Amino acid sequence: MTDGALMSQVITVDARMLGATGIGTYLYELLTGLAGTDHEFRFEVLCPKQDLAEEFPRDRFEFVRAASPIYSLREQWEIARLAREADLLHCPHYNIPYFYRGRLVVTIHDLTHLAHADFVPNRAAYYYARFMLKAAARHARQVITVSQFSKKSICETLDAPEEKVHVISYGVPQRILQNSPANLSLANKLKITKPYVLFVGALKPHKNVQTLLRAFALLSEQPRMSHQLVVAGKLDSSYPALSDLLRELSLDDQVVFTGHVTDNDLCVLYAQAKVFVLPSLNEGYGLPVLEAMAYGVPVVVSNTSSLPEVAGDAGILVDPRDDRSIAKALERVLGDAELRKELGERGRKRAHSFSTKEFALKHLEVYRAALS
Repeated sequence: MTDGALMSQVITVDARMLGATGIGTYLYELLTGLAGTDHEFRFEVLCPKQDLAEEFPRDRFEFVRAASPIYSLREQWEIARLAREADLLHCPHYNIPYFYRGRLVVTIHDLTHLAHADFVPNRAAYYYARFMLKAAARHARQVITVSQFSKKSICETLDAPEEKVHVISYGVPQRILQNSPANLSLANKLKITKPYVLFVGALKPHKNVQTLLRAFALLSEQPRMSHQLVVAGKLDSSYPALSDLLRELSLDDQVVFTGHVTDNDLCVLYAQAKVFVLPSLNEGYGLPVLEAMAYGVPVVVSNTSSLPEVAGDAGILVDPRDDRSIAKALERVLGDAELRKELGERGRKRAHSFSTKEFALKHLEVYRAALS
């Protein structure tokens, strides 16, 4: 770094979730945007593995190893210790170091843990989330979130002042803009043999995959037998119950669970999908919707939480608790080529209005406000 850079204010970013889904994507896009933007700061990035940092320029970031697990007792002292010399600490999740008393910015993506307490693993996890979310909103100088829906929830539920909570929408991820999908062998590898409806995301209960499977089973014979449903996401503890439901609905040959896929393979799945569907009960943002729209894929999404915000007039909205509503929308889009073309064009235009550069610049504005 230059001598001038050494005089800059230091911002520490807790990037231990880099490489994971969701918040990992948020961190990747933030660091990518900051690397390509001129600013006055020095960034120290806390990261568990060196290979996660390899593609980022070392002249823009200093990477510091942080090994403590997420939600652990150890993270409480390790993150505070590593950030003790920083002018500002940015935590991308609500698991802040509780006793840290330096300047703090926290990103709260959503309040799913509170809104759907029945989906949290146990009561201890619920009480931890409730306590830490309130603490994060109280201790942080500024709070970042990703949608107006999430801002409203944060202000109402956590008593955060509106002027303290900043909405910064995602830009279309660089991997989407730069990727030219051409992996023709992927369909064979995943046993995709027909045009398909695509779902991308975790299999957690609030993602509502069970209702999606029931909706697919309700499709009339022609669209159901001539299409597959592809569910792209890591096979977690929710998978066995979904697998049982597949057999119950006699959909074994028509639904493909891909398990974890690489970014390149995910881009191929987006590019070749006929329709994208996300019937979540609660989303802070719903980045896969934006990604699908960037490829010109028509989207069918829930009429709840942040998803109408993201899809705008480029998607068809459905009641996520009504499998017939989802089935009816899928049949409509699958059966109408003109509608698919119109929605795809609207989606592509809308997606490219979300700027990654703007995403980074708005974070810099929040950092300046927290440091003032």
